[in-house]
Amino acid sequence: MQVVTSILNTLKASHVPPVYGFVNGVRVEEDPDTIRVLDAWRDAGYPLGNHSWSHMNLNDNSVEAMEKDVLRNETILQKVNAGEWKWYRYPYLAEGNTPEKHADFRRFLAEHHYRIAGVTMSFGDYAWNEPYARCRTKGDAAAAKRLEDSYLQAATQALQASRARAKSLFGHDIPYVLLMHLGAFDAHMLPRLLEQYKSQGVTFLTLEQAEADPFYVSDMTPQAPGTDTLEGALAEKHLPWIAGAELPAELNSICR
Repeated sequence: MQVVTSILNTLKASHVPPVYGFVNGVRVEEDPDTIRVLDAWRDAGYPLGNHSWSHMNLNDNSVEAMEKDVLRNETILQKVNAGEWKWYRYPYLAEGNTPEKHADFRRFLAEHHYRIAGVTMSFGDYAWNEPYARCRTKGDAAAAKRLEDSYLQAATQALQASRARAKSLFGHDIPYVLLMHLGAFDAHMLPRLLEQYKSQGVTFLTLEQAEADPFYVSDMTPQAPGTDTLEGALAEKHLPWIAGAELPAELNSICR
């Protein structure tokens, strides 16, 4: 609750419009008290979306199993969500490892009136949470400072990569959809991260506003042809690969 309260307070103070939280219902089953996190998110006026019940990877499971996992998750969403929740985000961003699986699952999403929350910017923010916990436990302030610096650097790299990909494809920016996670280090860094983004010319939109851009047509209409990732679009057009943010090598070893 401290983590989610901190993040919500920062979002509000920074005047960020409503942010979608994507839910795995199994977490509430594992620890029923975590329902308070979902209630707090909704009470703040922020929406929730479907991330499958168990964070199932479509690439490793059948379409039928994935469909059941998504529908099972609707029970928790209906319980806590007073508003619109028909947005789906793929766990692991895995959209199916065969064309048939990809198409069949998107057909299911369309039949159940889901839109897809694509991701066009991400820097692996979750990877800093465990190292941060270790460094806090050890009281290693110098190491914690290195984590703070590398986190902000990775965020900048991801922004630059997304902008470079869009400009290679279209000659201009598009509205980007940023993927982040709830974690203690994210809560600690979010005020600085948002200020950094603003200093780099970023303004914040809702998911609905961002995905109204023509690039996201296959998200808004899951059976429409086309990709919903910038990397996929580059590959389709046979344009040069543009690398994204790199996780620091020391994340696994720091404060051990």
